[in-house]
Amino acid sequence: MAKSRIELYHGLASTCSKKVRLCLYEKGLHFQSRLLDLQKFEQHTPDYLAINPNGVVPTLVVNDKPIIESSVIIEFIDDTFPEPQLRPQDTFDRAKMRLWTKYSDDVAYKAVYAPTWQYMRSRAAEGLANGNLQKTLSRVPDEQRRTRWEKMAAGGYSEEELRKAYVRMQECLLKVDEGLRGGPWLAGQHYSLADIAIVPFVDRINNLRPDFMSPDLLPRLNEWYARIRQRPAFPKAFDFRDDPRAAELPNL
Repeated sequence: MAKSRIELYHGLASTCSKKVRLCLYEKGLHFQSRLLDLQKFEQHTPDYLAINPNGVVPTLVVNDKPIIESSVIIEFIDDTFPEPQLRPQDTFDRAKMRLWTKYSDDVAYKAVYAPTWQYMRSRAAEGLANGNLQKTLSRVPDEQRRTRWEKMAAGGYSEEELRKAYVRMQECLLKVDEGLRGGPWLAGQHYSLADIAIVPFVDRINNLRPDFMSPDLLPRLNEWYARIRQRPAFPKAFDFRDDPRAAELPNL
């Protein structure tokens, strides 16, 4: 599929979008960027909902066929564009990789979302103002996300909710550090989709709470994070500039 048409609908600061961008850049793939302003609710427009009914980013569109859910997308990319390979050859290591991609969706994302939403809340103020709130909420297809935006309109997360999120963030960091005891990478001896799936959440924690990233407490994690940041794909994905809209949008 060397001549495939690849489009990526994504958010600049979105952790899941960073996961997919990192995979695309590791593969050296050219893609057409379709950046959305998530705090202006562009992910809930009828045109976008037509390709991703969940109203979330990212969505990868290859030859006019959409693929959704970031962990599914990165496996699709590795299946479709196999060089360089980003999955272990050993089937046990591959199973370990999938446990980490699942962990990124089930645990790591949930650990960081409350502080992330709180940080971005002020940019969404116009859409959440009293006159716009019900119209904004009516376009959100997912009940859980409607509840979150309603919470943002009411003042955001409480100190207790944020404290619990910080505890979960620290637990994630400890788990990653422990997971690196067996080798330099999360799924064995080679960099893989496991590392690509997890590093956006470690990076987000580092940006929100750098005090949690103690080298004394987390030596393996810090060394792993430093090595990933040195890879050429990392700044392209995380400090994304391959779209004129990137200059207008907040990153984190």
